[in-house]
Amino acid sequence: MSIGSLFIALTVFFNVSGTALARVYATEDKVMFIILALLSYTLAFLTWSKVLKYFDLGFASSVTTGTVLALSNLIAFVWLNESYSMTKLFFTGMIVVGVVGVNFCQQN
Repeated sequence: MSIGSLFIALTVFFNVSGTALARVYATEDKVMFIILALLSYTLAFLTWSKVLKYFDLGFASSVTTGTVLALSNLIAFVWLNESYSMTKLFFTGMIVVGVVGVNFCQQN
């Protein structure tokens, strides 16, 4: 794993964490959750600036955004009890296929 890939993983982690914490704040209404969400988004921004040192914007943006969307949907369904339809599952699958495809194109 390269250092650039590590920064992508950190960006995804902090972004998904911030999204989940913001969603928990919406239901729990405790200030601690929104503070942690803002901290997580700030760390995501900082690691994103490092990602751009190692990868082209098109590749980094598509992989990061697709991964964040897919993981956020999964977390929302599994832990936050949000509804999930076959249509959402299909289009989330399309996002995953797109991320894999863009990653494959980057390697060739």
